[in-house]
Amino acid sequence: MYSNAGLSRHDEINKPFTWLGIFGHPDDETSASGGTMVKWSQRGGEVYVITATGGEEGTLGTGGMVVERDNLAKVRELELRKNLELYGVNPPFMLRYKDQDLDKEDPEILSLKILDIIHMVKPDLIITFGPSGISSHPDHIAIHKASVLAFEAYVLGVCESTTPILIYPSIPSDVAAEYGLKLSDDEKRTDIVVDIEETIDIKIQGLKNYRSQEDAQEFATRLLERSDPTEIFAVGPATTRVWESSEVISYLRSL
Repeated sequence: MYSNAGLSRHDEINKPFTWLGIFGHPDDETSASGGTMVKWSQRGGEVYVITATGGEEGTLGTGGMVVERDNLAKVRELELRKNLELYGVNPPFMLRYKDQDLDKEDPEILSLKILDIIHMVKPDLIITFGPSGISSHPDHIAIHKASVLAFEAYVLGVCESTTPILIYPSIPSDVAAEYGLKLSDDEKRTDIVVDIEETIDIKIQGLKNYRSQEDAQEFATRLLERSDPTEIFAVGPATTRVWESSEVISYLRSL
């Protein structure tokens, strides 16, 4: 007689874990979590990315590349799509806001757009910026606020066993101080550390592929100099379930 004793819900329905990244601009997903996202995908997990703006106010090219301001959003979206294809993940959900205008939108309205996508993909893990947005960029802070609202609304309508875990990219206090970053306490916790030695080259290539953006090129150069390729995450306080022993966190830590 068939028994499902000892099987997880993922074993029972043969469903891979699903990752959803929610960010402000093309390249945020790579800077914040590219190495982990690629490992997740390589091991058979589903990966989706929401990108809220076109990044129209970014730099206009590097290394001899020159982009007209009116064309920058189109160029950056193409860079994003090329990278997500490189990573082996799904095409992005584009919310089509203008760069540096995200904080002008009502957070409730923005959160409803995010919530619709959460209902569509049913993620096990959601990653977005923490309260400071790492760099204090207003779009990063706005996407944080709206993502938390969407997360809180979503968990009210699902049973505890299917509630996703919310995480933020985090930076240890000493590193944050070195770069003058004003982070919240949540963004300095090191709840989960993922070794990305296997995928650091893909992350660096992804950053280099954002040829329109100076900060992406600078970050790629810094990563080439690092001897400890890791990505660090903190579990957001909006997470309602006991996360330490959850299947998805065990899976994340095993990558």
